[in-house]
Amino acid sequence: MSTRARPGNSELRAQSSKLEASPALRLRRDVVRSIRAGHPWIYAEALVPPPELLPPGAVVEVVDFAGRFLARGLWDPGSAIAIRVFTLDPDEVLDEALVRSRFLAAAERRAPILAGGGTDSCRLVHGEADRLPGVVCDRYAAVAVLRFDGDAAASLRPWVAAVAASLPGIGTVVERPFARCREEGQARVLHGTRPSTPIVIRENGLSFEVDVLQGHKTGLYLDQRDNRALVRSLAAGRRTLDLFSYVGGFTVAAAAGGAGPSLSIDISKPALAAARRNLALNDFAFEDRELLVADVFDWLESPASRRRTWDLIVLDPPSLAPNRAAVRRAVGAYRRLNAAALRLAAPRATILTCSCSSHVDEPLFRRTVLAAATDARRRVEVVESRGASPDHPVVGWFPEGNYLKALLLRAGGASNPGGGRARRSDLPLRR
Repeated sequence: MSTRARPGNSELRAQSSKLEASPALRLRRDVVRSIRAGHPWIYAEALVPPPELLPPGAVVEVVDFAGRFLARGLWDPGSAIAIRVFTLDPDEVLDEALVRSRFLAAAERRAPILAGGGTDSCRLVHGEADRLPGVVCDRYAAVAVLRFDGDAAASLRPWVAAVAASLPGIGTVVERPFARCREEGQARVLHGTRPSTPIVIRENGLSFEVDVLQGHKTGLYLDQRDNRALVRSLAAGRRTLDLFSYVGGFTVAAAAGGAGPSLSIDISKPALAAARRNLALNDFAFEDRELLVADVFDWLESPASRRRTWDLIVLDPPSLAPNRAAVRRAVGAYRRLNAAALRLAAPRATILTCSCSSHVDEPLFRRTVLAAATDARRRVEVVESRGASPDHPVVGWFPEGNYLKALLLRAGGASNPGGGRARRSDLPLRR
């Protein structure tokens, strides 16, 4: 029998009581325009510290220099983002009804993704873009996986878990820590029974196993769903190289599109074992499909990487810029990775190159990739600029949400063949 971990009445009363008080905080930096434009973050450095100690998740109001209401949100004393803004309407109450209505509205906007039957998994709530700052909910078939970014968002746990559990077809609600974790014990079952992982989900008619308890992020990179479909549409007959392949999402998509011989490389042996199982789930033969456990950076430096060229290359590294201080180093790494990959591209090859580093914006990433093409002495055409799947929306009031960039390139012949200045990318690849 399934067991529910919903909050009891006393917990809900405590939660409601905590959200009733709304102390007013004043600004000490002029960020009024940003707040009124809808940006959902107010940093601690922009506020006059409150005179009393406020608990995480306390509802607070922000007033301008004249004492007029600006916003209402949740207080997070342990974060540089001191307030997650939920409303600019002085009459809108931050309560369970508001959280529930925004969650259900976000889930309803994703209904078309799940309507056809070929896909049973997507992101239902995308935090700030769905006006639930810090709250993420991913659906994997009958399992909802929650993540809360910070103690303020986590204070909404009872309400969010309850509405997630109320969705048709959801039998289990799991919470994963926001930071990547490998220990199963850190995943919490908030509703239903603990799932036997991995579970099997469907995406565009293909099957994938997902470890909702220990897999990266919430289990699978759902934001790449449409880009996997693109690779599938381009793969027929093409020799395919999948770099940083993880559990083989792009590898399986390419196989479904009729790809020729393929090589998938990832440093994680368990991830490639999952990729092998995902190929088997979809009845794809293993002939000419090589799965190589290796550090991509090291492999690209090795003589083995130069033995073949490829007609279709996917380059999807993990985030290389976790903060702004790391941007310069990350740009250098992206440049060298892309130059090395372009040297392996056959004439008229197609390359999908990605960056999930939010601190590296699209113009900078594009300039970096084009510089890499110069380093590799290859002419490239940018066919298309892409981003995350639509269940990971980008909204005007939260530009930081535009984290995933993908450029679809077509490789031409060599530019300036046969010599010239030493290339910056001749330096060793280093992370």
